[in-house]
Amino acid sequence: MNPSRIREVLKEINAATNKRLGQHFLIDPAALNAVVSAAEIQKGDRVLEVGPGLGVLTKVLLESGADLKVIERDRRFAEWLSKQAWAQNLALTTGDALDIDWSHLMGEGPWKFVSNLPYAITSIALRRALWGQNPPTKLVVLVQREVAERAVDPKKTSLLSLMIGLVVSSAKIVRRVPPGAFFPPPKVDSAVLVMEVLSLDERMARWGIDPERVMRYAKQGFAHPRKRLASNLGLKLEAWNEVRGENVDNLHIRAEELSVEDWVALAKKLENLRKTEALTNEADAS
Repeated sequence: MNPSRIREVLKEINAATNKRLGQHFLIDPAALNAVVSAAEIQKGDRVLEVGPGLGVLTKVLLESGADLKVIERDRRFAEWLSKQAWAQNLALTTGDALDIDWSHLMGEGPWKFVSNLPYAITSIALRRALWGQNPPTKLVVLVQREVAERAVDPKKTSLLSLMIGLVVSSAKIVRRVPPGAFFPPPKVDSAVLVMEVLSLDERMARWGIDPERVMRYAKQGFAHPRKRLASNLGLKLEAWNEVRGENVDNLHIRAEELSVEDWVALAKKLENLRKTEALTNEADAS
């Protein structure tokens, strides 16, 4: 779909792109092919797409043999999609994707998440997909390049990269996409981000702790990025040395300096410290 056709359809349905929601229609065939190729769709694969808009990606996914479900917030786009001859086998849900239980929508069994995500919901959409009760086996998303690079940056941990690192076996950028690949063009570059996702059982087997527990401590640790990690966690030097398993005379380390593995080890030690403190308090009370 080229810009002229997009303008025609938008005029036809009395709609416009919503910059606040980060709506940008993909018009570059190479970028579109990169997304679909990375998804490795086999006939009958169950796929969820969020924010299909005018169905540029949707149409190609259906042609690839996907058993496709989509969630579209804008009723005008949803109604237009439902009238297209090529979309007759499309399972379309109209509503805000963030108000819908994706795991319930997809049911049991393996599925894939493939989307050109609206910029406004990128982080929360990744969280919703990766941390549901039945997460997808594979995730392929077109997102802001900055977000994609933060997600896979091995040198500097963020809440986003930790949230991803705890639940995937691999995450990589397979293509960088310039603003001109969209209509209207955004002000930033984008990228195709691909992840192979661990099942809930695989996560526990890998880490030996529920990743949700790790994220609870991480949210504390990243609460004030300029503060030292020990301060954010409410730990004094003695307790910090205990959970870190080393003797240091300062507390300068910050949350971003810990790797995913470091965060898992820290969370386990913090769990043990809390249990010890609880038992001590119980003993003192008795």
